Amino acid sequence: MTDKTSRDLTLLEYVVLGLISVQPQTGYSIINFFSPQGVYSWSASPGSIYPILKRLEQQDIIRGELLMEHETRTRKLYRLSPLGEELLDAWLRIVPSVLPLYEQREIAMWRFQFMEGRLNKRDIIRWIDEYLDNIRIHDAGRRFWAEGTLAALAESGQSSLHRQLILEAGMMEVNSLRTWLEMVRARMLAVAHQTGEFQQLKLDELA
Repeated sequence: MTDKTSRDLTLLEYVVLGLISVQPQTGYSIINFFSPQGVYSWSASPGSIYPILKRLEQQDIIRGELLMEHETRTRKLYRLSPLGEELLDAWLRIVPSVLPLYEQREIAMWRFQFMEGRLNKRDIIRWIDEYLDNIRIHDAGRRFWAEGTLAALAESGQSSLHRQLILEAGMMEVNSLRTWLEMVRARMLAVAHQTGEFQQLKLDELA
C-alpha cells in the first residue's frame, strides 16, 4: 500500500469498500443502499458512485466480474482485491478525533459497522478505548473552557441562561457518545466471555 493511494481515497470511497466487503456489490445495489428508501439517506448518486467504482477498479483496489442479466444487458459485480482489503482494514483501525463532532461521529459509525467480521474483538476494543480516551480529553478541556467562559460572563455582568444551556447541550452530546461506546465495550466483552474468545484473545488485558 502506498501513502499516496491511502491519501487519495475519500470517505465515500471507503464506505463503498466497506459495503463491498460485507458482500459483493453492483453499482446499482450500492446506489440503492444510499437511496431514500434504502438503509441510509446519504447523497450518493449514479454520477458519483460509478466513477468511484471505475477509479477503484483501475487502481486494482476492487475487481469487477461481468454478469449477464439479459442477452443484451450486463452488470459488474465488484469484490475487494488484496490491496482493497489492506486499505479498508487500515482505515477501520484509525481512531476518530472528536471534532467536528457530527462528522467524526458519523465516520466512527461507518467504521464500527464494517469492523464486524474483519477485525478481531481485541482490536475493536482497543479502538473503542482509544476513542474513549480522545473523548475524555476533549470533555475535560471543554468543561474547563465552559466554566471559565461562564465565570467571565458573570463577572462582567453578561451572564446568560441561554449561553449556559447551549454549552450544556454540547457536553450532553459528547456524554451521549461516550455512554454508547462504554455500552458497546461492555457488550463486546460479555459476548467474548460467552464465546470463549475472552481468553483466546487475551482480552483480560483490556478488561
